[in-house]
Amino acid sequence: MSGAHYDELAVKYGTMDALATELGDQAKKLEEDLQALKKAVLDAAAGWGGEAYEEFTKKTKEWDRHATGIHEALVAIGKRVGTAGGDYRGGDLKGSSYFM
Repeated sequence: MSGAHYDELAVKYGTMDALATELGDQAKKLEEDLQALKKAVLDAAAGWGGEAYEEFTKKTKEWDRHATGIHEALVAIGKRVGTAGGDYRGGDLKGSSYFM
């Protein structure tokens, strides 16, 4: 593995915490934006009927499933990043105790 720098590992705890917070904030913003978009589309489709409306309803349910999946993934990633930062810090502190 040429080019690998095994002697260079740097984790900044504040950066991990900030990243976890940012992911949570972005997940919330995405959810708000998607709800606003959905409302606009539903308002536009309010006068539809027949097969067009039935197909629209199917696609809306599919859209909702995908949007929910994306939102849940962002939230889960944010939580994992937050947990990883704490886990890394715990391991770092334990490792440093061997030198005391």
